[in-house]
Amino acid sequence: MSSDHTTVAVILYKPKILSNGEHPLMLRVTKSGVRKYLGIGISCRAEDWDLKRELPKKGHPQKGWIDSIISKVISQCKDKIMEFKHESRDFTPDVLISAIKNPIKPTTVLQYFNTKIKAYSTSHRIGNANVYQDTCNQIQTFRKNKDFTFSQLDYSFLLNLETWLKSKGLSDNTMSLRFRTLRALFNAAILEGYAKRDLYPFDNFKISARFNGNTRRRALSKEDLKKIEAIELDQKSVHFEAQQYFLFSYYGQGISFVDMAYLKWSNFVEGRIYYNRAKTGKDLAFKVPEPALAILEYWQPLTRKSKSSYIFPILNETMHVSAQQKDDRIHKVRTRYNKSLKHIAELAKVDAHLTSYVARHTFATVLKKEGVATAIISESMGHKTEAITQTYLKNFDNSIIDEAMKNLL
Repeated sequence: MSSDHTTVAVILYKPKILSNGEHPLMLRVTKSGVRKYLGIGISCRAEDWDLKRELPKKGHPQKGWIDSIISKVISQCKDKIMEFKHESRDFTPDVLISAIKNPIKPTTVLQYFNTKIKAYSTSHRIGNANVYQDTCNQIQTFRKNKDFTFSQLDYSFLLNLETWLKSKGLSDNTMSLRFRTLRALFNAAILEGYAKRDLYPFDNFKISARFNGNTRRRALSKEDLKKIEAIELDQKSVHFEAQQYFLFSYYGQGISFVDMAYLKWSNFVEGRIYYNRAKTGKDLAFKVPEPALAILEYWQPLTRKSKSSYIFPILNETMHVSAQQKDDRIHKVRTRYNKSLKHIAELAKVDAHLTSYVARHTFATVLKKEGVATAIISESMGHKTEAITQTYLKNFDNSIIDEAMKNLL
């Protein structure tokens, strides 16, 4: 049988002779001049084998049984080749043999959720594990604990889930997170062979178009940033800490709160901060500007017991040891931080909904206004793609268009 220059056959493998004098029967895959063999677990004597038909001769006592095994193996190959072809996936004889030799067992959606949650927990990616667990819990409730397959996770399922989540009062942001998590799970299932690409429902169910009501985050102007910087706060207050975190994030190349929490004094070397971005695993570094350097100088006598000490009083190396303890602590402090930012915005008379993300957005927008290329901003922020950076700059781009439109009047 041939498909895209691929031939498969079960042959009598004469180069090898077994202890009983028989030769093993081997599956042979040939593509573009490359051959790969796989034993199918049975053998035959040379005199009992029909070389032209690649089958046992009529007189073989087990001909019916061997014929059925050969037919099954060839059928498996045909099915797998058609699957690869349907998904427009190229393959080598090795890939085809591996797919047949190590078939992936079917799994359900909830089972696969639990597999991913366990994997994230084991690799200490607690934030991801929590997001997957929350999404899984809500889907379990929606399904009344009835498991289901990826073939059942279709467009109709997504519409019904959307209606149900809305009935529970979830915001657009939360719903977007739930569906993006479900989409990521489906994509991973496709890559690992648990789901078929032709069943993918998210080509029609556009998440960004359905849940974009509250996703915009406003960046501050330089003037508003300076107002926040000018506020004098009690250095023993949580509001002072929040101000410090916000300003360091802005001046620290838009460093995220999570990455800031993990910074240790060992990350500060000769006027530069070197760190690994938790979200993407990307190594980043930046020269510490004077305002951020002043913040480090303030915290140094308070937190620097050794190089392994955390720079900011978010994590404690003796109290927060496990990945779960660290994640819980970061979540708790970030909640307090965002609450303080509301108070700071009022004191500074800044008309903005301040959150930890605003500092990051402000960094990106200020650079864009200064004429810095999006590619450079993307690299400095540790984004995987420029498309992600564009979402940070969306409001800025809109303001440019708004100004241009005034010329029409």
